[in-house]
Amino acid sequence: MPKPTFEKLPNSKREAFLKGFLKEFAANNYDKASVSVVVKKLNIAKGSVYQYFENKLDLYLYLKSLCERIKMQYVLGIKREEYPTFWAYYRTQYEAGIQFDLEHPLESQFLYRIGEKESSEVLRGFMKEWKQQAIQAYISLIQAEIDQGNFRKDISAAAMTYFLVSVSLGIGDVLRDRYLIDFDENIKDGKPVFALDKEALMEAVDEQIVLLKGALDFKK
Repeated sequence: MPKPTFEKLPNSKREAFLKGFLKEFAANNYDKASVSVVVKKLNIAKGSVYQYFENKLDLYLYLKSLCERIKMQYVLGIKREEYPTFWAYYRTQYEAGIQFDLEHPLESQFLYRIGEKESSEVLRGFMKEWKQQAIQAYISLIQAEIDQGNFRKDISAAAMTYFLVSVSLGIGDVLRDRYLIDFDENIKDGKPVFALDKEALMEAVDEQIVLLKGALDFKK
């Protein structure tokens, strides 16, 4: 987490610093991302980075938490009880994620790399923990649907969750293959990850929901 020296920086310098490192980490795997490249672009001394953060990993983890806090502003207000079905809730979450991507492309690019591209051994333990936290949160949601009679009872909430997550991740493959959306090229060009193609994404989401409903919904 940032040291007091970082917090004392003027807002403009602090924002330039964070933006510079977000760009570097969004464009490169953790091991390849270079502190030297960023400080050269910012025209600051390399040593100043370590006056602000303990090390490269400390900075990376702070950026992740910062990006997630921004994304949470889009999704935290979405309450399951306000939607007639789980799938209406699920779809709205996707729409909120797209809006985050459109309005905060750099932060979205960084989180996309963590979820889809990152392969550093340094981060392996962290990534396993992050995935498990996300899985556990969804298991609770799924179990509530089972308990309320909305989802079938003959399959565990854990199995349903892993299936749901796998299908959700597969939406990216649909966009790449069917709609020819090149996520890596979008990131390279500084565009939102989904390149403003909200209609294509939501069409893919709706198709996946049809399949998921058939697999998970309780048959009355």
